[in-house]
Amino acid sequence: MNGAVNTLARYYARQAVKRELYEQGIKLADVESREISQAANDYIDSRPEIIAFAEERYRSLVASGQLRPPRRRKAVQHF
Repeated sequence: MNGAVNTLARYYARQAVKRELYEQGIKLADVESREISQAANDYIDSRPEIIAFAEERYRSLVASGQLRPPRRRKAVQHF
């Protein structure tokens, strides 16, 4: 998984966690960021389909021109 896909998956997981907290009546201001991040990590671990969703979303964003395709790095020659 490349970094952009990982970033998208984490973004969608954080949004889902925030939505769940909101639905429970918990104010986001009362929850520390690290707790949301940990819950997002757990969300990703328990729902691997979010990675597939992020990969598909990444491909569609690149295809539409909203994101740049990954750079092709030149091979480094060691002398």
